[in-house]
Amino acid sequence: MKKSETKALNIVEQYGQASLSPGQKIFNALLKKIETERQLLAAWQEMIAQHHQLYVSQYQPLMHSYHRLVAQLVRLLDSAWSAKGLSRHDQEKISHIICSVSAAIIGDSDAEDLKRIYRMHGGGDFDTEAEQQDAGAATQQADAACNPQDAGGGERAGKRKKSAKAAAKEARQQEESHNASQSVREVYRKLASALHPDREQDPLERARKTVLMQRVNIAYDKQDLLGLLELQLEIEQIDQSRINSLSEQRLKHYSKVLTEQSAELRDEIAGLEADFRRRFQFGPQQAMSPALAMRHLKSGIKGMQQNINGLKNELLAFEDVKNIKAWLKSYHI
Repeated sequence: MKKSETKALNIVEQYGQASLSPGQKIFNALLKKIETERQLLAAWQEMIAQHHQLYVSQYQPLMHSYHRLVAQLVRLLDSAWSAKGLSRHDQEKISHIICSVSAAIIGDSDAEDLKRIYRMHGGGDFDTEAEQQDAGAATQQADAACNPQDAGGGERAGKRKKSAKAAAKEARQQEESHNASQSVREVYRKLASALHPDREQDPLERARKTVLMQRVNIAYDKQDLLGLLELQLEIEQIDQSRINSLSEQRLKHYSKVLTEQSAELRDEIAGLEADFRRRFQFGPQQAMSPALAMRHLKSGIKGMQQNINGLKNELLAFEDVKNIKAWLKSYHI
């Protein structure tokens, strides 16, 4: 959506008018809020598509290359473990390194010898450990999903009799929701009446109205009041004077729908962000935005390439056991 369309929908203070009414100010604030949330949602959706493309095309191949090099290091250290000149403490360090790095790469490798090396150096059976971890995670998820205390509390709350005040409040809320829904339906009907393609004889105009009517139906299915109002403005079914003259009652109904629309946008944004954090293991307290997410990935690609270059140099140096022994001096378990 273009910013100019949102500005055109704003209620503009008229000449001789002291100031906008509270209802008009709320309406304008909601329009601005929804536009900001729309832009943020679009930014997340665009970033996720770009992130996926870059992750698959660049980061994953580098990660696989790095894991293959780490597998070579594990095999090299395993061969060096029994070499002359290494102390018992050196061997313990090598075993510790092998077990530490093997666990991270075995899942990315089909080589059974890595699992054998892992077991030989005290790592246990990798497949059994993996199954136990999966079983533990499944148990935690089941416990979180089925909490008897929560279920009991919900049942008791359902049986609790509503007070007269609570019942009256619920009735008012239902009436407000009905009126708000009717307001959206009225806008939809006006658009449908003007744009229904079956009533158009000219083929080009019928095609134009078909596209517009599809947009109307999509917006109505989503209860996207702002989208419907923008379409009214686009086809010149309403103008600035009509927007400025909206009654307080109409503004109240519109604002209720826009408030719900804003909440749905926030939920959608939060869902995208939570799923992204889970997939790429970002903590809940870690700052995150579409721009930061791409920055993290590009930094990760650069860091992975540096790790690959460094590991290649180490593999060349470790062909000499003396270099392994010298390197182990600075390694602490």
